Amino acid sequence: MIPAPVSRPPTPLQIAGAGSARHLAAGFRDTKSVLVVDPAVMGRAERLLAGGFLWLETAPPVVSAEHAAGFGRRLRERGVERVLSVGGGNTMDFAKLAVSMAADPLVESVVTRSGGPAGVVVLPRPLSRHIEVSAIPTTFGTGSEVTSGACFESAGPADGHGGFRAKSLVLLEGLKTSAVAYDPEFLEAPPWLIAEGLLEPAVRLLTSLVGGTPDLAYSDAQGSWLLAEAGEHLAAGQKTDFRLSPSERVDAALLSAESHAGWSLRGRGPAPSSLWFPANELSMALGLRKNQASALLLRPWLEAVGNGKAAWGNQRKLDELWPLVSVGAAAAVTATLKGPDGGALVGGLAGGDGMQVDDLADSLATRTLGRFGRGRPMKRAVGHGELVDLFAAALSPANFQQAGLQQTGSDSYGR
Repeated sequence: MIPAPVSRPPTPLQIAGAGSARHLAAGFRDTKSVLVVDPAVMGRAERLLAGGFLWLETAPPVVSAEHAAGFGRRLRERGVERVLSVGGGNTMDFAKLAVSMAADPLVESVVTRSGGPAGVVVLPRPLSRHIEVSAIPTTFGTGSEVTSGACFESAGPADGHGGFRAKSLVLLEGLKTSAVAYDPEFLEAPPWLIAEGLLEPAVRLLTSLVGGTPDLAYSDAQGSWLLAEAGEHLAAGQKTDFRLSPSERVDAALLSAESHAGWSLRGRGPAPSSLWFPANELSMALGLRKNQASALLLRPWLEAVGNGKAAWGNQRKLDELWPLVSVGAAAAVTATLKGPDGGALVGGLAGGDGMQVDDLADSLATRTLGRFGRGRPMKRAVGHGELVDLFAAALSPANFQQAGLQQTGSDSYGR
């Protein structure tokens, strides 16, 4: 377990270890509750049905406002009191959005209307009524189980800069996850996904500490400590080709949650990591998981900060902090990017039938700036030129080769 600081914001009840999932599910017995499950883990989740649920809801592969709204209406109509989510970030987002829409119909109206052009949706008022939501994560790294935000996808903005879909973040002020069970049985995953889960909190902490508000004594101290712990997890994972023991999976999941729910990000503003936003747009353009896009951007970001590009972060802090995670990070980046496909990323960069790198970098920069930039909420120092340079470096053949990847010709950029 990760020790808590003396004073900290409220966080969900966390239970960890073998059997914790069944223990949490048993607490839903004799209540008007619903189980939400990622289809990929249906076999494991069905073991929890003895807890007694009104029905089992299957999470969609892509969360849209419409999907969540339909589920939310059923929750409201049936008078559901509690929802238990079993799955990764996508499943938890679906549950949190639906619960919020069920509690306050205004959420459905605002989210549906704002999707696409708005990268971040801020509700005009906090949620005042609640359906209790708890989670059994089946992956780690995202930290979604301890945050009040949720992502959803919609048609891309009609701005002439790429017809691919848009992923937006809605800030659900007042929504709090009640409990989380970190059960090693449910945290089983293939090595590439384990690598992704270890890399994500390390990147989140590193980019936030280096690129955010400097000299926050307590937050910096805890953030640096957590980053060092994340580095140890990465180094240990590298030694075993990212095949972790049950206890190591639980420890990694707890660290990821603490990186979001503790004090390490507090005082750094609503968007301490400017890398999240370009990664979000790059993932939509290339059809990648967001963490794959983040891994593709990491080396260019490191080089930008290391070369004194202050818009992306403080070079002195990078020099201090990067060694904490560098040992296992390269191997984790490669494993994350290769993913289940074994090393080929869709790109069209080699085949010549997709958008050219410079054109795509410019288009992505314009789109990222329009959806998140100029202080809403990406920091103002990150402008169009900085984004173009970052995207161009990430999409270069050299960056793919550095990660041991091959590019595949595709016309997927236009989707």
